[in-house]
Amino acid sequence: MRKLLLCLFVFISVSLVSLLMISTMNAEEQVMDNSGEQLIFDETAGDLRLAIAQTGKITSLIGIPTGENYIARKEISYLLECGMYNGDSSIMLQPVSAKTIKKDANGTAIELFYDKGITLTVLITPKQGWFRMELVKAEPVAEVSQVTWGPYRTTMRGHIAEWLGINRSNNFAIGLLSLEPNTDAASQAAALHTDEGSLTQLSAYDHTRGRFIAVQYAVQQNHHVQYNNLRNAVPIPVTTVGSAVALYGCPSGRTTELSVIEKIVLAEGLPHPTYEGVWNKYTNAGKRFCIWANYNEKNFEEYLNLAKALNARILCMPSTMMSNWGHFDISPDIYPGGIPAILEDSKEAKKSNIGLTLYSLTTFLKPNPAPEPYISPVPDDRLQTWKPETKLSGNVSATDTDIAVQYGNKDVEAALNATRVIRIDNEMITFKHLTVDGDRIIVKECQRGSFCTQPAEHQDQSRIRLMYVAGYNNFYPGTLDMSNECSECLSNILLQTDHDNFIVDGYESCYETGYGTYTANIFLKNFFEKLAKNNKEILTTTSCSSHYSWHFMSHISWGEGDHDRGFRFSMLDCRLARQLELARNLLPNKMGQYSGASDTTAEDINWVMALATGWDSGVDFWMNPNSIKNNPEYEQVAKTFSLWEQAKAENAFSEHQKMLLRQSDVLYKLTHKTDGGWDLKFDRRWQNKKVKILPSSVMNATPGNGGTESVKPLSIDWSWTHNPALYNEIGLSDDLVAKADSSETSWKVSFPAYTEDPNAWYHTNNRHFQYVIRVPENAPSAVKNFRVSVNGKSIEIPATLQPGQYLSIPHLVEIACIYDKNHQVLSEVYLYGDIQHVQKGQTATVALSCEAVEKDTTPNIIMNVRCQNGYFYHK
Repeated sequence: MRKLLLCLFVFISVSLVSLLMISTMNAEEQVMDNSGEQLIFDETAGDLRLAIAQTGKITSLIGIPTGENYIARKEISYLLECGMYNGDSSIMLQPVSAKTIKKDANGTAIELFYDKGITLTVLITPKQGWFRMELVKAEPVAEVSQVTWGPYRTTMRGHIAEWLGINRSNNFAIGLLSLEPNTDAASQAAALHTDEGSLTQLSAYDHTRGRFIAVQYAVQQNHHVQYNNLRNAVPIPVTTVGSAVALYGCPSGRTTELSVIEKIVLAEGLPHPTYEGVWNKYTNAGKRFCIWANYNEKNFEEYLNLAKALNARILCMPSTMMSNWGHFDISPDIYPGGIPAILEDSKEAKKSNIGLTLYSLTTFLKPNPAPEPYISPVPDDRLQTWKPETKLSGNVSATDTDIAVQYGNKDVEAALNATRVIRIDNEMITFKHLTVDGDRIIVKECQRGSFCTQPAEHQDQSRIRLMYVAGYNNFYPGTLDMSNECSECLSNILLQTDHDNFIVDGYESCYETGYGTYTANIFLKNFFEKLAKNNKEILTTTSCSSHYSWHFMSHISWGEGDHDRGFRFSMLDCRLARQLELARNLLPNKMGQYSGASDTTAEDINWVMALATGWDSGVDFWMNPNSIKNNPEYEQVAKTFSLWEQAKAENAFSEHQKMLLRQSDVLYKLTHKTDGGWDLKFDRRWQNKKVKILPSSVMNATPGNGGTESVKPLSIDWSWTHNPALYNEIGLSDDLVAKADSSETSWKVSFPAYTEDPNAWYHTNNRHFQYVIRVPENAPSAVKNFRVSVNGKSIEIPATLQPGQYLSIPHLVEIACIYDKNHQVLSEVYLYGDIQHVQKGQTATVALSCEAVEKDTTPNIIMNVRCQNGYFYHK
């Protein structure tokens, strides 16, 4: 009996110890996922289940409503990747193992182990709709250059939110949201397409060593990118510890996604700007018709009357109001009465429900034309410079135009050549070119006393700072506090003038401190916190977006006029791509600025207002009262503006009608019926009559694996593309014929060389790959699942074409339109993947595959590849 009791006691004791070990989670969970990975975390928050293995891999991202695990299988997703300093660069490390070290009411603490002795500790807390994940400890923290949440790779093949960090399937969305300003998508997009689906990722950087962190947008725009290793960043006490994100899942769709995001924003204390009491992601106020105009104190009333006549609700004056950039002093030539006079005009505009706009170039610093105190008479030591420095080689008089400096090394020569502005003592000097003379560099044809500084004598061995200057001949802040001073100054002006709109043009200037997007995020965070303290609500638009700055934006509006080629030519592809980009990223739409000149017709206005209505978008116009009123069609132009604005305000259009209005090659007539309703009627199709049409032979389509029968003479014209030919040259290839039998048919297609005007603002070497695909009327079956590749890069079109139908990608956006045999649009389909590029003059390998809907049929499919030359596209 004693032995039995002893055995029973031992059994109970062992069981209790085992249960205790599991419940306290001091040891790894004894749970396996379907792939055999041992799990250390498996919990649900809202509609998302997250599982993490003891290898640090994420093994499950399961949508609760769908029951589907969206984690990619071909490529690994780690909870947190780690960058380790390696001299002046960094190497990325993946965890080799992970374990749970604590679980309590605050969440689960997971320790991740990496090579080189690095250990990171992450606290994961399930919330009501998201997982809060924070890096709470890093050892040794001084060796960690960055951390990356992810990339979390999914099988989701829907349209991504590249700024906001969302992956989507047809019915579910998974997103990653930063919870603090040092966690962002600085050197990459927050979401990207992949071969298996898509991914989401965010990174945080260490700024204690002064390593320059380039931002993706700035790299695209920066002509000095090859010299990034020479860029300067002042060390600040900001590490990767404290980096935090929210990982969430929900049914896909604008309403559900914004609902979850707003919950996170409010719970986590993130920026939540409102306008007229409504969150800036819900309000349509940013879509309101805006007039851009260079008014002044004397003629303000004239411009205000124009805004009233055209039913505009926003009036924007660009940078002419400021006499300098940096301190933003009000120009006495534009507003002699200064801030009080501007405030009075703002009050007057509000009486007519029109808001005025504070336009800024963010942290661009320069005289405009009055001296900028950050630059003259004594330059601020915090102005951004190149990392190399040098010294004078000999004395210099106040009038010398050739100056000898010490060579130092090739870095000095490269930095001098890049921007050609130097500072000696308190004098700024620009020069036109340089020569190397032994151990000296001679900077030649110097402009002494540049930027309102004073020419002076300088002694041999004087320190020379190599200034970082941009294309507008402007300087940048080189420190975080200097950038914050600009933010403080602009917020003061906006509060003093009671403006309702803030344009943060040149927002990329904040990236030039070298801290990735951190400076830019702090710039706007400080700005809005000051406004919030003063109960001031505004609308905000920026020149570019980062993940964290998404919170502040009520819309994005940018567009350049094309004075050479006409109103409808101005950046149409770019504007439409932006509409899709804004919609994907859950921002209100805006078409950007157009130029409303004396030769703009009422039909032009009708066309653009219809197009904007189709995209649920607002539109801005550059206008001058004298110019527009000299337009012989002024009265009709004014009526057209008001008509469309009224119809949009009354939600007069169905979703089907909006799709029709998105067809840019069609003109519609809108009338207001006597009973108060609206009548929208088809008018006509239109096409640019000045375009040069190239013969199909210039594309030189030749068979690949399909034999001679796979290339036939061109049998359609450009109208089948449903693009109004807003280019200098256009062309279609011969018919490329394939069988809908799931196999791939290939061809060689040439994209003709084209001599661009090097001075044209629409200059580009890339050619976007677009096409028309047709199913003949006599085809024995419908055809589905189209896959088109160019030089191995594929795009998929999840569409079904019935006999007699065809599809086209009319513009440089990831949407294909399906048409019937009468050329009427039937539907729109999102593409899987990005529209491919080819270079002008390149011969590309093109391939097409698809499949018949009906078994045992192999209908023919006909594809025609497009080419166009002379256009602008920027994304």
